[in-house]
Amino acid sequence: MMIAPPHWNVPYIFKGATIINDSHSWTEGQRLADLFKQKLLSFRVGKRQKSLFGDRVQFEKDCIHIQSTIDDFLCWTTSIDNNNSLPINHPLNQYSNKEYFAYADYMHLPEIFENDQHPLINMINWSDMGLKDRCGKESTLWIGSQGAHTPCHYDTYGINFVAQIVGKKRWLLFPPNSPIGQLQTRIPYEESSVYIDVDPSQLNKFKNIDVYDIILEPGDVLFVPKHWWHFVSSLDLITISVNSWLEQPDDHVERIKEMLVRQIITSIMMSHDYSSDQWLNHNEVATDPMINLTLLSSLLTHSEVKEPPSKRCRYIITPASHVHEQCLTSTLLGNIGLSNSNDNVFINTCSDESNNEILLKRLVKAMTAPDTIDLIYNKLLSV
Repeated sequence: MMIAPPHWNVPYIFKGATIINDSHSWTEGQRLADLFKQKLLSFRVGKRQKSLFGDRVQFEKDCIHIQSTIDDFLCWTTSIDNNNSLPINHPLNQYSNKEYFAYADYMHLPEIFENDQHPLINMINWSDMGLKDRCGKESTLWIGSQGAHTPCHYDTYGINFVAQIVGKKRWLLFPPNSPIGQLQTRIPYEESSVYIDVDPSQLNKFKNIDVYDIILEPGDVLFVPKHWWHFVSSLDLITISVNSWLEQPDDHVERIKEMLVRQIITSIMMSHDYSSDQWLNHNEVATDPMINLTLLSSLLTHSEVKEPPSKRCRYIITPASHVHEQCLTSTLLGNIGLSNSNDNVFINTCSDESNNEILLKRLVKAMTAPDTIDLIYNKLLSV
């Protein structure tokens, strides 16, 4: 198991690492289109935001999902007038790139190609970052247009290395204990991500909290420590990134806690006949509560008999000598150009919900809060 050095307790940028070994130019993304040929990918299409966090969070479930080739996507990003420059049967013809973004994200490469022998998989190599024997098989691809973004969240499991290949992205990172976590929500539920639900009217009270504001450029590799909140937005017409998550020693504990959250969410959702489209994020599956209990029992049993951590082999990640690490410094959230236009505006995103539904979601928030889940977890282990 590979673990980060002790001093990597904040985000780092690394320069000089070669992650994709290819003699062709990747500028403008055409090389990737050639590698994918005419393969269809799922792009989520959402509204571009006028301010950093927009009027409301656009979760994956709130977006339109369209099948497109990378060639068609690249053509759309550079079109000036959809009606005149794109053919009528173009998959993105109805969506102006001035008003909408398109994002093909979380694409685990072996699943995309249905095998692990595709040339792109063999081009990716993380050895410059000290990640032994790690290649495209353990990598995820991200392709976005200008304005494409991932809502603020933290990754449930592991640590994360992100290589920027084409275009620039802006990253806002907050430490795990940041007050921004007060806005945590588990609806929509996703096992691998924990989101925050940001209303612009709430941001002013967080203006004095620490944030790491980073522009990731082609050739940069970003290290994201475990459970750091991050908001990511594409700045250029086309952005391409590759990342790899590394399992960490305490991930097994996180899996037990996530199963507790899943049991709470799915049990309430099914008992009240709520649609999974509203309670689960895109591609998340509603599992039967009895199956959840079986899986939870197995995880708890494994936790009780697992080998002591001291006996497991751990390897401290050491980048190559030609790779230079850059420690980052934080600033205050109020200093990074947040729009003030919505500071005094309350956006009611629950206007169609009954009082009972609003109360139920408040109960879910209380039951799935980290301190509540920690209490349940500790009680389970002590019984």
